[in-house]
Amino acid sequence: MNGGQPNVLVIQPDQHRGTIMGCAGDRQVQTPNLDTLAAAGIRFSHAASSSPVCSPFRGTMQTGLYPHTHGVVGNNILLDPELTSFAEVFAEEGYATGYIGKWHLDGGVPEGGSGGFIAPGPRRQGWQEWHAHEKGHSFFDVWTFDDDGNKVHFEDYDWEPTWHTDMALDFAKRHRDADTPWLFYLGYGPPHKPEQCPDRFLELYDPDTFELPPDVQGRFSAEVERDLRRVYQMYYAQVTAVDYEIGRVMQGLEDLGIAEDTIVFYVSDHGDHLGSHVKEGESLRGKGSPYATAFRVPLIVRWPENIAAGQVCDALVSSVDLAPTVLGLAGLEIPSVMQGDSMAGWCTEGEGPRNDVVYLGLGRPERAWRAVWDGRYVYSPLGYEVLYDHQEDPYEMSNRFEDGSFGDVRERLGKALVRIAEETEDPLLGDVRDVC
Repeated sequence: MNGGQPNVLVIQPDQHRGTIMGCAGDRQVQTPNLDTLAAAGIRFSHAASSSPVCSPFRGTMQTGLYPHTHGVVGNNILLDPELTSFAEVFAEEGYATGYIGKWHLDGGVPEGGSGGFIAPGPRRQGWQEWHAHEKGHSFFDVWTFDDDGNKVHFEDYDWEPTWHTDMALDFAKRHRDADTPWLFYLGYGPPHKPEQCPDRFLELYDPDTFELPPDVQGRFSAEVERDLRRVYQMYYAQVTAVDYEIGRVMQGLEDLGIAEDTIVFYVSDHGDHLGSHVKEGESLRGKGSPYATAFRVPLIVRWPENIAAGQVCDALVSSVDLAPTVLGLAGLEIPSVMQGDSMAGWCTEGEGPRNDVVYLGLGRPERAWRAVWDGRYVYSPLGYEVLYDHQEDPYEMSNRFEDGSFGDVRERLGKALVRIAEETEDPLLGDVRDVC
């Protein structure tokens, strides 16, 4: 291992709901490689995206700050290049850094809705080797930008995740050969839209045989349910397609002889409604809400000989904890401005911080919501007016917001909401106080 410094591989697919893995209890999805990854390390069963859409999560992942602090409170907003990213900390400690996939932190919408060149410099936030674009997905059309902003197509590839995996392993090989510790961010596009997936994965799922969850089953017309079943087929197939690439990554690290020296960190930016909390006539897919289908995300960490295998940890983890945790695992100093906690202790020692709630929120001040989740209850008095008891109602089918018997729960969670709004100087503090 490079002078005692571990390599770090962050794998972040787009829009992978945290419950849709075999290791998380889903009996219908095929995720053998993610299940193996979880069995070899630690899975956090209560990980949440503090702001469950793309750009706010990504800004938080890079900086360890809440969106209302780093300023990316919605999609298509520039992340301030002056903010310190965790990649910059790694680079300052002699790490080679690399990024591939969607960035979505440079502001604006590219022409045609896809692409978006980010020039070399501070807007790349410390990521030295760069194969990223601002926005959009074209999983069957594989391309990148060169450093002059020209589009470069790869005719030898017809599936973007395959190219992403190959680039990650090439990066790892080059820096292994140079005896340089490295940090690489592997940003797969699926299971986000568009609905594109190789047939070999689609054929694994029959849309007619899906056992739809109870909050979805029977709620739609026959025509809409047929559409929803096709959505499930595509989504589950894309998850399995990502899982296949995880297998390639892990085998590649083994072949390079560096699997033991590499921390693998698997997380997603948010989930997907997949018909949950959706009314007839609305889009069947979505995120950006205080519903568990949107904010619960997978979080798996593997580091042989440092993280004991087979752990499942129920400590609450928020997006703001992710950058501190990566830095903490690598033994690097965590910038004092970061607002989260390092969960590295849970990984390596079996103990660590126990947050009482996860603070959730999204949107500009004039149109925003705030919520908290304590692992059992999710409570949003601002923007949504929902209270769900996940222990008794895991599919969030009974809103208890107006239920008088839950007054103590509302009071306790409301106090937690106000406390964190105060501590983080949330500009919506006044609104939070008004509703709590």
